[in-house]
Amino acid sequence: MKKLVFGAAALSLTGLAFANDSDWQALDQDIQALSASVQGLEGTGMNIGGRIRTFYNNSGDVTGGTNAQGQANDLGGFTVNNARLYAYGTTAQDIGYRLEIDFAGQGLLDAYLDIPVGGEITARVGQFRAHVLRESLIDSGNLFFADRSAHASLFAGRSQGLAVMGNFDAFDWAVTIQNGGDSVGDELFFAVRAGLDILGEGTDLIEGAYGASEEMEASAGIAYFSDEATDDADGIAVEASLATSQFSAQAVILNLGEGVSTSNADGNESYAAGGPFAGGLAALTGFADNTPFAIGGTFMLTEASSDYGAWEIGARFQDLDDDNSTRIIDIGANYYADGHNLKYIINWTSFDSDAGASLDGDLIRVGVNARF
Repeated sequence: MKKLVFGAAALSLTGLAFANDSDWQALDQDIQALSASVQGLEGTGMNIGGRIRTFYNNSGDVTGGTNAQGQANDLGGFTVNNARLYAYGTTAQDIGYRLEIDFAGQGLLDAYLDIPVGGEITARVGQFRAHVLRESLIDSGNLFFADRSAHASLFAGRSQGLAVMGNFDAFDWAVTIQNGGDSVGDELFFAVRAGLDILGEGTDLIEGAYGASEEMEASAGIAYFSDEATDDADGIAVEASLATSQFSAQAVILNLGEGVSTSNADGNESYAAGGPFAGGLAALTGFADNTPFAIGGTFMLTEASSDYGAWEIGARFQDLDDDNSTRIIDIGANYYADGHNLKYIINWTSFDSDAGASLDGDLIRVGVNARF
């Protein structure tokens, strides 16, 4: 469209050599009209980008495959966790949209429209993440740790449905209705979430301290969720987060019913939920009728300069509160060459469980995340 606009302008300029005063005035009006048209196009244009996140994974406690003789080998190979392309923008009618596809195995991710309802209220329709936990809504490219907590992975997947969201100063809320565990059956998943910015403008959807304001920002949220396709698959989640340009902290606790729904889960973004250790977790159903929690924090070692990037370190503890007393510890370090657009990730994970060797062990991951 812009090519057509500028092409018309170029044709208009060919007659300048023969223009009189009235012609100049008409041309000036045409240029002003064309400029206004281009500004309108830019305001409703499409943004296109992508991201690749890949890791080298090593563990002497996990089987990574078998050799030609059928012998099990330790884990020591490479994975491409994300290979994504996305497009987002706003239509001329002020309707927002986002389309995201992952070529590393997840397929279609986001495919939704944000329709203004009135005031600060928006309706989202299509395929998207449910509004339950803040960490679940963070893009995996903006995580500090190599993957999400097992708790957040319960709601990090996408499903089709409708959400109504509102924002009033420091208070925000969302109601989500999506397909439940019975797919397109009439037993639906729904969630109600309320959030409050306690300090400053609240924490952004970024894990860690990098890029945060110098002034402390803090947010808290509470949510209720239920999947009618599974008996007693409901629960309450309470979370809090704070961040400054020097450090960050976050905590979450869930109170779960006797059933656990995985209709919104995404095991691909949590090694505990979807990796080799996941067999003993039984796809997170070990959470049932328990109160799992996670707490973590990060600290900036250096600040970015014109010559060097920035270093950030962090640690996280997860207690799944399952029958096997499974606990997970993550210790990580990130080097931000260009913020989250280009960062190098080092992550050590330790699993401890009464289930035995299937859930005991250490895992080291070294990776890179690049956005383009």
